[in-house]
Amino acid sequence: MGIPSKTRLFIDSLKSGPSNGNRPLFLNEKGAIEAKWNNLTLSSVFQPIYKSNELTKAFAYEAFVRCEHANGNQIGVNDLFSKNANQDEITGLDRLCRTLHLLNFTLHDEEHALLFLNVNEGLISAVGENHGAAFRKVIDALGFSPSRIVIELPISLVKDSKRLHFVLQNYRLNSLEVAVNIEAKDDLASLAERVNIRYIKIARSSLQTHGNLTEELEKISQLSDSANIIVTKNDALLQEAANPKILLQGNAYRIASGFQENALTDASTTSPRLFISLHVGG
Repeated sequence: MGIPSKTRLFIDSLKSGPSNGNRPLFLNEKGAIEAKWNNLTLSSVFQPIYKSNELTKAFAYEAFVRCEHANGNQIGVNDLFSKNANQDEITGLDRLCRTLHLLNFTLHDEEHALLFLNVNEGLISAVGENHGAAFRKVIDALGFSPSRIVIELPISLVKDSKRLHFVLQNYRLNSLEVAVNIEAKDDLASLAERVNIRYIKIARSSLQTHGNLTEELEKISQLSDSANIIVTKNDALLQEAANPKILLQGNAYRIASGFQENALTDASTTSPRLFISLHVGG
């Protein structure tokens, strides 16, 4: 499909704006948008998220960045950000990644699917106030609905109620939805009591019990009236789960049974070196 007109205009505006060697965005030979950052080429991959009662169509996608050095080596996201300790550089790189993913997402006709983007702990510390304001300008420039963006907060914020409330309020003032990652199921009850959250993400390994996992998830989903529980890192299908408040993500759901792989899903997402979590925010 062709590039949407507002996306094309946005790319053209970047080309005609002030020169910045760190942030050129360009179209590759396959029609995807990539970015240059120093000696790195940044590109996008996406992993689908399904409602457990509707596995024939993705409810959302989580964006990930692939980083490749000029010498062909793959670079992990931790290395990418650790080499840019300066807060201004972290902010610039973070916003470049966020823009790159949104641009690529607009190239696909995904109707009302949501886009999940992670926020880096360092970026939250660097941005003192009005989290999401800068990114909202990009969203508006592309004519994208801000209600389809979900910002994922790091696990570290779960224990800090004051910062969590502040960041949540900021993003919501900019009409951006929020997801929170937790380490253990015991954190869910505490979190549900303190804040009203729409999406809570937890790795499947943190839920393993000697009992029935599906029954355990049903109980957990009842702890909050508003939260949807997203079970991540599923390497095997979760049988008999059919609750609209339970969502599923991971390699097992990269291609659901009975339909073709989605155009936004990259075939190399099973590789930990190539499928790297995007750190965004601001």
